[in-house]
Amino acid sequence: MELTLVSYNIHSGIGTDGHFDLNRVGDVLREINADVIALQEVGDYRGVTSREDQPEHLADLLGLHMAFGPNVVRNGRRYGNAILSRLPILKSKNYDLSVPRREPRGALRCDLDLGNGRQLHVFCLHLGLSMSERRRQEALLLSSDILRDAVRNDPVVVCGDFNYWGPGAVPGLVRQAIHDVALELGSRVRTYHSRLPMLRLDRIYVDAGVKPLALQAHRTPLSAVASDHLPLVMRFEASLEARPPLSAPVELIG
Repeated sequence: MELTLVSYNIHSGIGTDGHFDLNRVGDVLREINADVIALQEVGDYRGVTSREDQPEHLADLLGLHMAFGPNVVRNGRRYGNAILSRLPILKSKNYDLSVPRREPRGALRCDLDLGNGRQLHVFCLHLGLSMSERRRQEALLLSSDILRDAVRNDPVVVCGDFNYWGPGAVPGLVRQAIHDVALELGSRVRTYHSRLPMLRLDRIYVDAGVKPLALQAHRTPLSAVASDHLPLVMRFEASLEARPPLSAPVELIG
């Protein structure tokens, strides 16, 4: 089954021109026309924008199923990760990746219906700003069986804003079951800053059930202003054949 997935940090709908315009974010997503949309920085707990229903509004604009994983809720205003999908969402769960004295962070998991009893597990996450914080969050993600429970018979995608400024793979996620799509395709796509992308902060990882076909940043006049990140787009094939359960141990590198 050939599908398109996009990972996109929408910066609460505030563009590089300083204006809040969630409809503009929706227009960028219409340009891409992806089957699965993984969004970070959805919502606004500080109250600087005019909408409290950002994930619901985007889902309505695009006519897609939606799951939201708020990592901060303050005075009724929410902020976190969202997944929008043409595929039915069978189940969703938000995992806490917060580190003490740092901004709360999380990983939203959605189990999507591929048909014929098969699922696509999509994880959307946003890691912290410091190296030590990210290393602790990677350890939480890997050592708590969050990924191990999913990587059994169905294909898995892990994507989001990793805030990792180095040129290579995120060290903690280098393991047998999960592969960096950019390295697999030989295409280190830069997505930040959207007006002049120099850094590869946004990344997509897949397991053996996902065959990446293409990876690119969606760079248009609209996407250059809608957020400070460019959308990262992957075209891929999802396997509909069962595979043996994961037996390889999780290894943290570095």
